[in-house]
Amino acid sequence: MPPVYHSSILLYTALEGAQLNIVHLERAYLIDTHLAGAYLVNAHLAGAHLSYAHLEGAHLSFAYLEGAYLDRAHLEGAKLYVVHLEGAHLDRAHLEGADLRSSFFDSATKLDDVFLSNDQYGSISLTDIHWDDVNVAVVDWSSLSVLGDEYKAREQNNYDGKLKDKPRQFNDYRVAVRAYRQLSVVLRNQGLNEDAARFAYRAQMLQRTVFRLQEGARSKVQYLFSLFLDLLAGYGYKPWRSFLAYLLVIGIFAALYFYLGAHLAWNEAIVISMTAFHGRGFFPNQFHPGDPQALVAAIEALVGLLIEVTFIATLTQRLFGK
Repeated sequence: MPPVYHSSILLYTALEGAQLNIVHLERAYLIDTHLAGAYLVNAHLAGAHLSYAHLEGAHLSFAYLEGAYLDRAHLEGAKLYVVHLEGAHLDRAHLEGADLRSSFFDSATKLDDVFLSNDQYGSISLTDIHWDDVNVAVVDWSSLSVLGDEYKAREQNNYDGKLKDKPRQFNDYRVAVRAYRQLSVVLRNQGLNEDAARFAYRAQMLQRTVFRLQEGARSKVQYLFSLFLDLLAGYGYKPWRSFLAYLLVIGIFAALYFYLGAHLAWNEAIVISMTAFHGRGFFPNQFHPGDPQALVAAIEALVGLLIEVTFIATLTQRLFGK
């Protein structure tokens, strides 16, 4: 289709499914226009007024929307791949399920109170976004628990309905990990540490799946170690798990001391367990190095050292990003 040049007023116009690729509608008035499912690939819409427009499922990849007014526009499920949104106004726009991968923002882009997820369309996809200095603090990130990039990775079938092969699954999960890590960095740089931590944790969880899908014995070891770090401390984002692990280990070994030493009271067994866990040895008046309890104490000291070192390492990684 040859380029179409137009700058007229098209208020409340119904153009669902229209083929408008490479159309030129710079500064056009398209307020409340119905363009659901329309093809606007490589369209030139810089400065266009698209407030309240219905663009659900529209194909806007490679479009130019610099300075466009998209406030309260409905972009649910829209394809916005590699779209230029520098200076665009997206205040209270509906971006649930929209694919914004590799799109461009800048400091003038307005994202105030945008909608990112719902049950019908799912969540927004954000891999390789060019964030520049866009203000992300005006977005309610608490409403977004899972990125659309992860939903795509978890899908069993390709777009053609065929079952995904293992290499495709591997690549999709790597993309989702990248999306979470990139978003986490942007949020942390603007002081949104709680949301950044939440998305960084999801990145670690998906990275574990990447290890599982990857070939080779080393990847399997990495998968098991990652699983251990998650169970023990949630990669440093859930320290209460380490406290539960501490109580569990103390309880198990205290029961062993109590069972092996008939002369021990239950409170004495707990004290011995706590002492051994922290590598303080055992009480010589209770048992000697050759006793079974001594071997149990040595094992507990090793387990305690492993838990303490792992907890410190994961917490340090979270706090300092190392």
